[in-house]
Amino acid sequence: MHLMIPHAAALDEAARHAFAGLALPNLAAQLGRLSPEQSWGGDEFSPHPSHHTALAALRGQAEPSAAAWAVDAGPELGWALLTPVHLSVGTDGVDVLPPQALNLSESDAARFAALLQELWPEAEGWHWRLLNATRWALGHASALDGLQAASIERAAGRPIEPWLPDSRVLRRWQNEAQMLLHDQALNDEREARGDPVINSVWIGDIGRSNGRRADVTVDDRLTAPLLNGDLAGWAEGWQRLDAGPLAQPLDSLTLCGERFARRFTRQPLSLMDKLRRAFKAPDVAATLEAL
Repeated sequence: MHLMIPHAAALDEAARHAFAGLALPNLAAQLGRLSPEQSWGGDEFSPHPSHHTALAALRGQAEPSAAAWAVDAGPELGWALLTPVHLSVGTDGVDVLPPQALNLSESDAARFAALLQELWPEAEGWHWRLLNATRWALGHASALDGLQAASIERAAGRPIEPWLPDSRVLRRWQNEAQMLLHDQALNDEREARGDPVINSVWIGDIGRSNGRRADVTVDDRLTAPLLNGDLAGWAEGWQRLDAGPLAQPLDSLTLCGERFARRFTRQPLSLMDKLRRAFKAPDVAATLEAL
């Protein structure tokens, strides 16, 4: 079994502190018997999170296409993930509120999506899929080709400026969505309930799938708590991972951080390597900090 864990590490000092207090004996045991084989990614400013880059390599694609993977699409259409967001304006700029903080129900999500279909109508070849309340997919035969944008997993909970797309088309679509959402009765209802208004959308994770699958099990239970700044939930997710999937025999383990995804596999060891491992436990924290 090849297990991949997205958002296993973060560069944020608070996340490192939260991880430092965890006892994860099964993760340590896996790292003690598996050897680093290959890495994917680059830096924390890449528009794609490292696990998307790793999955693209495992699927034989040059670039990630997380939206197309989410709908299990073939190469016929290009896809983008459309995420309803609240842009919070402060003294230091504009932040993208994490999607989970929206408290958006499935029924309200469908109502907002119905409004936005005016901008991307089915009559013009657009395909819509509501994957969950805050994760919608938008497909087209040609209109998304050549467009690049950062994943919502990069922008969520952070200042928007570094992640805004260069594409005029994407910026225009985002502006049109903001104008359409302004003064909507749906947002008046949310405001009356004390929920953040949906004042924009995030368009990202654009691409086509080659139709291939990766022989890997992705356990993404760490993603939502980390993106939402819930470090207690993130640490709890790590403990559940250690007690569950990491307690099982693994042939391969890929740990993904903000910069790199690193794969560890079973490899033949020399006698000297076996002796080193017998007397020196792996430094789990250092392994994750390097991601």
